[in-house]
Amino acid sequence: MILRAGLITLAGIAVVGFALTGLYFWRLRAIGSRVGSFECALLLGDRWFAGIATYTRDHLAWHEVVSLSIQPQRTFDRRELLILARRARRIEERTSQVSEAHCRYRGEEFYLAAPDGAIDGLVSWLEASPPDSRTSRVI
Repeated sequence: MILRAGLITLAGIAVVGFALTGLYFWRLRAIGSRVGSFECALLLGDRWFAGIATYTRDHLAWHEVVSLSIQPQRTFDRRELLILARRARRIEERTSQVSEAHCRYRGEEFYLAAPDGAIDGLVSWLEASPPDSRTSRVI
C-alpha cells in the first residue's frame, strides 16, 4: 500500500515536471518566433541574464530565458532608451561576433549584448522612430 502511494506520488511529480518543461520550451518558441525577436543578454550590476528581446512599435520587450512568464521582465520605451556606446567582442565559443551596447533608460545604465547584426538593428530601430522632442537617440 505504501509502495503504491509512493509510485503514484512519483508519477504525479514526473507529470508535473514534464508539463513545466513543455511549458518552458513552448514559451521560448513562442517568444523567439515573433517577428523582431533576437537573442539578447542583459547586464544588471555584475550579472548577465540570458534573454530574448522583441521589438514592438514603441517598446523593446526583454524576456529572461529562465522564466515561465510570457510577460516581459523589462520593457523599454523607444523614446527613452539611449545607446551611449557600443563595442564588438569576440567570444571564443561562438563563431560570430557579439556586440555590447552601453544603454541608459530613465537614468539607469546597463549593457545589452547580442549578435552584431541584432545591435545594428536596434540602432536602426531607435533612429527610425518618429521625430519629436523626446525621440531616442544614439550617442
